[in-house]
Amino acid sequence: MNIITNYKLMKFSRIELKLLFFLGLFTTFTYAQELTLKQAYNLMLSENGEAKASTFEVKAMEEEHKATRGLRLPTIGVSGTYLHLDENIDVDLNTQRNMVGGLLSIPDPAVVLGDWNFTLQEKNLGFATANVSMPIFAGGKINAANKASEIKLELTETKHQIEENELTINLINYFFKLKLAEEAVKLRQEVFDVILLHNNQAAKLFENGLIPEVETLNAKVALSNANRELLAAKKDVALATTAVKNLIGINSIEGVSTKFKEPKIVKPLKEFQDDMLTENNQLKTIQKNHELAEVGVKVENSEYFPKIGMMGKYILGKENLSLVDTKWFVGVGVEWELFNGFQREHKIKASKYKISQVEEIDKQARLNLITYTEKLYNTMQKELEQYESLNADEAFANKLKFMRTRAFEEGTGTSLEVIDATLKLSEIKIHKIKALYEYNITYGELMVLTGKTVFFLNQN
Repeated sequence: MNIITNYKLMKFSRIELKLLFFLGLFTTFTYAQELTLKQAYNLMLSENGEAKASTFEVKAMEEEHKATRGLRLPTIGVSGTYLHLDENIDVDLNTQRNMVGGLLSIPDPAVVLGDWNFTLQEKNLGFATANVSMPIFAGGKINAANKASEIKLELTETKHQIEENELTINLINYFFKLKLAEEAVKLRQEVFDVILLHNNQAAKLFENGLIPEVETLNAKVALSNANRELLAAKKDVALATTAVKNLIGINSIEGVSTKFKEPKIVKPLKEFQDDMLTENNQLKTIQKNHELAEVGVKVENSEYFPKIGMMGKYILGKENLSLVDTKWFVGVGVEWELFNGFQREHKIKASKYKISQVEEIDKQARLNLITYTEKLYNTMQKELEQYESLNADEAFANKLKFMRTRAFEEGTGTSLEVIDATLKLSEIKIHKIKALYEYNITYGELMVLTGKTVFFLNQN
């Protein structure tokens, strides 16, 4: 029985070990996967310190907005006071008593009428009260304060979105710069491999006496240059990887998998400009500041009206407070400032000037954004033209490289011609991926600024 049990336990343990092994492989594979741009974006929002700090700023403003709502509600509290005076508060009426005794023909007023020296308040006293106060009318200031708080919350949310957009534009730039560096490494590796193969072929041809030694020297120099450029390209990948990691806020990545989007003009410039004027967060911030300035005028106008409030107290307890015999009282208070040296008038004018200031800022911002949109659009068009032209050049360069290589192998061409054709093809391919990089980061920035971040990320 024990043998069977031990066998089952051993079998179960092996199954567990296999499961753990496969789970470990799966976990390793999962974490070793390359990042897509959308995955990098989601990680950045959850891990980047600036993004998280901006989120906390929004949460703090949400709580402040909730606190402002409390201006409409009553304030309830309790208070207590205990006093110790230097001496009792006494009233000596013995002189008046003697006068009364004389008028009444009393021979000894002190004996008949007694001592008229009274203690009105003992030197030790205390009391506790429950207090209630509530504003009834403040000339519209409470409504304005709530509206201003709501606008400030919206401003903070818009600021948070602007900061997210800035991080997103940086991410698109860094992400595709890493992609550019990775593609450059592949190209440099291809060039190195081709020149290495050519170098080996040149060495064999020289050994067989088919070409002079100078041809092998050309190949060796080209191989050294190709190796140096390959090493430099790998360093660019390492630097770009560090930039992406730091921006996202993670410790390591295995590379990026999102490919460059092929250049094309998706819609006319006018549509991009219209999107910019309706969706751009900078303009929304200016609009909210305009609303805030209008609320400021209402706040200053409220100073012309009286302030009315209600208050009440209930005496919870007292000690040696004989003069106060009431238990509670309520009342209404009014404060109305009729003249304050023309301060209100000047403050209202100042608030109106702020509205005019924001309106002028809005006009200029719209012109600047229209111009900037055109700049980005023209950059996209330029990179599209470059890419299409380079596609044609690449076909010619491929053909040239093939012909130069065949000519060298047949003994009718030189090593320099093969190397030159190889480097020309490599240069065209480098320019192609640079055009792809410039197009993608420009298109990405345009989409982010026009509120189409999610659409752009889903495209990629």
